[in-house]
Amino acid sequence: MTRRSGLALLAGLLCSVSSATADTVTKGSTPQVEFVQIAKGVTVKDGVLTLSDASSMTVFFSDRPQRLAGQLRNDLFAKLWTEGKNSFKNDPPNAALTVFDPQGQPKQTIVMLTNPRVDGKNIVYNVRALKGDLPTQGGETALFIDGYQTPCNSDLNDPAYSSYPCWAATAFSAGDR
Repeated sequence: MTRRSGLALLAGLLCSVSSATADTVTKGSTPQVEFVQIAKGVTVKDGVLTLSDASSMTVFFSDRPQRLAGQLRNDLFAKLWTEGKNSFKNDPPNAALTVFDPQGQPKQTIVMLTNPRVDGKNIVYNVRALKGDLPTQGGETALFIDGYQTPCNSDLNDPAYSSYPCWAATAFSAGDR
């Protein structure tokens, strides 16, 4: 098994554990959506986290009853930061940063993320450790970002995306417009 497929398997396992233990939402409420970003490497210097050679897409998912899942471009994810009353800008998310060290062992740090930006193939955040030590560098990395909930106030009226949060429906149908 390659390190990349091992990381993908770990990400899938952690997503299923997170999904299985998350609070359920009631029918008709806006789902709480979790995010996952994968990168080939990570560096942390002077409070700045850089996910190097990151996947071009951020994965999102929710728990039942909606069980939403999909991907959106990293630049669109960064734009979400300031949307809505309960935005990540006003209430920065926590995240689990899992990194394979040079010996191939996963290490985890719980962090708070602010100021996201995309720089070519890299995703950059300001970061503060909440639990554990931040690595200065590492190999294969997954960032599991806490939930986001936003009401849909879009003019989008596409039944194919009606159960998705507004931002996701807009991102999915952007190519249709």
